Amino acid sequence: MKSKKRASEGGISPDLTSFSDIANLLIIFFILTTSLVRPFGRRMDMPASAKPPETRQQDNTPTVRVTADRLMLSEGEGNEREVTMNELRADLWRRNFPSRKETERAVVVETAPEVTYERYYNVVTAIAAAGGVVALMTE
Repeated sequence: MKSKKRASEGGISPDLTSFSDIANLLIIFFILTTSLVRPFGRRMDMPASAKPPETRQQDNTPTVRVTADRLMLSEGEGNEREVTMNELRADLWRRNFPSRKETERAVVVETAPEVTYERYYNVVTAIAAAGGVVALMTE
């Protein structure tokens, strides 16, 4: 019986020119389809995570209670009313926060667990745009 001859190793090399063509085409494709758009948003200063010294909330500090379907604006005991988002913005602008001292710019925000991030963000953005400082209530 005749034995079969083994093919010599290393003698076969695949043609790689098509791979380099595909790589160049992919590079050109990604360069042409990339969009260089900067993300945009509003810069906000968040409260510090350290516990502040115990201070008593002033009676005239506005408080915004945010629930899934309602916005309640209160100022002191028993002075609470339901507002829309536009009424909240108008009320915050009437307070003229930029002309006040920094310690008098606080607006307390209380949120319910079911509040969406978008709703919370709209309230906080309205406060920041009017020049107020967000104070978060925790239990």
